[in-house]
Amino acid sequence: MFERFSFAYHVLFLLGLMVVAAAYDLWRREKKATRPREYSFIWIAGILGGLVGFANDSITSSISPEYFIFGKGFETVNDLQWRAGVYGFKAGLSAGVIGGAICLFVRPTRSGFSTEQMRQLLKALWMPLVGAVLLGLMLPIVAGGFDPMGISASLNSLLNANQIARFNRVWWIHSGLYAGMAIGLVAMMIRQKGDKPSV
Repeated sequence: MFERFSFAYHVLFLLGLMVVAAAYDLWRREKKATRPREYSFIWIAGILGGLVGFANDSITSSISPEYFIFGKGFETVNDLQWRAGVYGFKAGLSAGVIGGAICLFVRPTRSGFSTEQMRQLLKALWMPLVGAVLLGLMLPIVAGGFDPMGISASLNSLLNANQIARFNRVWWIHSGLYAGMAIGLVAMMIRQKGDKPSV
């Protein structure tokens, strides 16, 4: 039971720490407090990442259930698509929170984080999101014929040719998703470096 809810416990623990830190920053610095906006941005990025992860894994689990059964260790049950979506939401939420925190860490000025600066960062979130979706769609088309991980050989005795092809396609979708998100995040950070800080 603990394993089932451990992710929720971790999220609640992190959220609790952030609420305490934000409240302390508000009490200590009042109008100059930046933690509430910083943590809000991190969680917005995390939720967006979670939604993308949920949609991606819900869709790809219908393309290749075998990817999640053999590749992720899921059990063959009727609610596979839903459980895959929840798994994707957890992974996307974690990636979004980490990505949001990195964006805040590398921003040009650490002396403050105004409402306008937060608005600019929120507007730039389309870059990792679009990068993830585009590469997730394109990579299976461009590189789908390649099998760098030796998937065909390792699954040849378990799956037929069609199942292996769909497994490989989903692997490329997931690889493209993560690669696109990383590229978009780097582009977002480069854009931040070039922007003039606004108060």
